[in-house]
Amino acid sequence: MSEARTTERILGQLRNRILLGELLPGEQLRQERLAEDLNISRVTLREALLILANEGLLTHHPNKGFIVTKRTPEELTQVHLLLSILENELIAPGLAWPDRSTLMRLRDLNKRMGALVDAKDWIEVITLNHEFHRTLWRLSPLNLVVAEVERVWGLADAYIAESYRLPAHRAAAVAEHEKIIEALSGRDLDQLRQAHFAHRESTRHGAAESILGLA
Repeated sequence: MSEARTTERILGQLRNRILLGELLPGEQLRQERLAEDLNISRVTLREALLILANEGLLTHHPNKGFIVTKRTPEELTQVHLLLSILENELIAPGLAWPDRSTLMRLRDLNKRMGALVDAKDWIEVITLNHEFHRTLWRLSPLNLVVAEVERVWGLADAYIAESYRLPAHRAAAVAEHEKIIEALSGRDLDQLRQAHFAHRESTRHGAAESILGLA
């Protein structure tokens, strides 16, 4: 396996451990033990940890090493404020309405999410959800804003994942996605903005509940 593919595999495994709560917010990572568990070198592990730190899932302290990032309620509020401001700029006049192929992709992603609503192994919901929204964002011509939304989105990933532990929350997200797809299909910007706002608020409340539970 190439070095790039090894790093990608390790990144996926570490992200899942964080998003599933196997590595908890505020926990200091023991690199020697992690390297042994993952059967990789310390050098390869460190490269992956630096990437996750750049994404915001980990925090690097020169004297303590890598710690799973723990967001305060105030920080989480700021993250969702940023997303609200930025995403409102993307869901705006100038948005390119999706063609049939893009609509089919959105429906397929949401269908796959729906199949995991009651699943014991549900973690793929996080990736599918992210890809659903990435597909929506890229309908906007504001590529720099899209890139910033991607960056900020990563700061809330662990708490979004925590809220999606509940099947009811996963089912709600799928239903909200359906309303977004319906608005896109009908090319109704007002309906799209309303559906997107409702979905964002639902996610915000779920994430807020999760951070209180982890505090």
